[in-house]
Amino acid sequence: MFLSSRNFSLFLIVALIGALIIATGCISNPKDSSADLSGATTSVDLIYYTEQLPPYNYQENGTLRGISIDLLEAITEKMGKKVSRDDVLLIPWTDGYQKVLSQNNTVLFTTVRLPEREQSFKWAGPIYAYTNVLFARPDKGITIEKPEDLKDYRIGVIVDDVAIQQLIDAGVNKNQLVQETNASVLVDKLNNGEIDLWAYPEAAGRDFTERATGNPYSFRVVFTLPAMEGYYAFNKNVSDSTVESFQQALDSLKQEKDTAGISTYERILGRHIPSIGLAQLNYLTEEWAPFNYQEEENVTGISVETLEAVFRNIGVNRTRENVRIVPLAEGFQAAQNNTSTVLFSIVRTPEREPLYKWAGPFTKASFVLYAPVRSNITISSPEDLNKYQIGAVQTSIENDLLTSQGVNASHIINGQTPEDLFRMMEEGQIDMWATGDLAGRHQMLQTAADPDAYEIVYTLSENDFYYIFSKDVSDTLISDFQQALDTVKNQKDSQGVSEYERIIYRNLGVGCTRQTFTDEEVMALVNTTSSAIEKDALDTFRRINAAEAPYQDAEEPALYTFVYDTNMTVVAHANNILLVGVNFKGKTDVTGKQYRDEILAGALENGTGWVDYVYMHPVQTNLYYKTTYYRLTQGSDGKSYIVCSGNFKSCGT
Repeated sequence: MFLSSRNFSLFLIVALIGALIIATGCISNPKDSSADLSGATTSVDLIYYTEQLPPYNYQENGTLRGISIDLLEAITEKMGKKVSRDDVLLIPWTDGYQKVLSQNNTVLFTTVRLPEREQSFKWAGPIYAYTNVLFARPDKGITIEKPEDLKDYRIGVIVDDVAIQQLIDAGVNKNQLVQETNASVLVDKLNNGEIDLWAYPEAAGRDFTERATGNPYSFRVVFTLPAMEGYYAFNKNVSDSTVESFQQALDSLKQEKDTAGISTYERILGRHIPSIGLAQLNYLTEEWAPFNYQEEENVTGISVETLEAVFRNIGVNRTRENVRIVPLAEGFQAAQNNTSTVLFSIVRTPEREPLYKWAGPFTKASFVLYAPVRSNITISSPEDLNKYQIGAVQTSIENDLLTSQGVNASHIINGQTPEDLFRMMEEGQIDMWATGDLAGRHQMLQTAADPDAYEIVYTLSENDFYYIFSKDVSDTLISDFQQALDTVKNQKDSQGVSEYERIIYRNLGVGCTRQTFTDEEVMALVNTTSSAIEKDALDTFRRINAAEAPYQDAEEPALYTFVYDTNMTVVAHANNILLVGVNFKGKTDVTGKQYRDEILAGALENGTGWVDYVYMHPVQTNLYYKTTYYRLTQGSDGKSYIVCSGNFKSCGT
């Protein structure tokens, strides 16, 4: 078909206008962001350098990992040319810095963007705003509320690190700074008391601390310096369009959200930074006092308070308000569906083992039989159970446990609630009450005139309890959660008391328990240990700290040895190696008693003796009255030591 000259002229005009509109960008075809970014890249293959600085960039088992590594892969994939982590070169920081200053087409990360560096590179970022913090030993009781409080402390820093200028800007005298080129050296100096504080990025500091001490939370953060931001630093010859394309891809990762409202960038951070990753999880529990239960409008209990302590230890911006109580079956279903879920308090069984990831145990609980102390009931074997009337909540697991041990149904009396059963035992309608050990103790604290008038006379079963994680949660987060949990349980504060002991004391008070070994066995262990120290002190301390026999009894873990020097510093401990090196002079048990000072005074004056106090049972996970035997001993090294071992006290003694 042919057009008339008039129509042809009109067609040309329309075509020209359309071409001009397209050329000026007024009309655009819908296309995704990766196509836009791909067009901004160049054909230049860049060389990427990084250093060992966890969690930003580090090598583990021969593979590069970290925030900056994961981001680099995601950024370059969005740009249309993915750079594999295998293509990144790990070299010392100074070498990488000089290469990117002098060699074309190179990139260095993670690099702090400072005014004096601004004109030396082209920049894309920030990767993550991290902070230098000041670490201190928990037992030192150091509190820093403002920069002026830093003036009396020796502070360890890395040579040429930006923390030096930050501290000087905060008013610290340069003479206070102890400079080293190796972070591990500073960890050792802090641990040994050669410095009071250590300045380092928190996450990287935790990593170096774990490598040196076995626990990333051996030190606590006492002060935070102003935040700094890490970037990808490009050699000056890299084209502006490439750097801009890189920046656009990073910005896109920060902006795009998933169905939970969390960006790809935040997900990457969450894999490596526990304070971020753990805040992205869903926390579920069931109604089961005293571990987790609803009290008025709040979820509370031992496991909830322990979780909050872990949050504080790691710096997670979450509290009990972020915990929901749900039916246990619903919680299990959520955890199995890979919904970034944490569920507690859960017994670990072979059937459940492969379905989840695990952190714990955070407590041990038993299903037991309580009886009045005055009744003097002794159960030597399951056959003895049929001599008594035993109460249990209707349809509870305690009924199954009693039946499995051969108890006749006629000897099982059911009640509707724990309070009903306690009243029945109090009034003599039943002889014993089957319940959880801590659940029973919790009920007695609420109901009994004298909670210590009742004792555990038999154990039906014993279980450890855990926090379980859905399998989509990274191993890094679970490992850090576990380390923080261990710290909450075992690390003593400036008063010599662990946070977990305070949690138990608030919820359950102090209990009593039947002795499972004799005081004579305690004295014999102290005498055996003293003789060994007199012959070879250092080797004996090594064996005690390794929990070798006879220094901790394999069948009776509560029977163990611990040793102080005459300054009341622990030199060996068979049950808790974290206490070794800690000075306990003037420190107390959870009730405020300075029992260690009494041990010291008694040993120096009398040589041997006994001291009573309150302590955590290593097996039953509760606070009990304890009595410890001590003996002053001369070691093979010519030094004096106080050798101790203890026994938990029976009810009524």
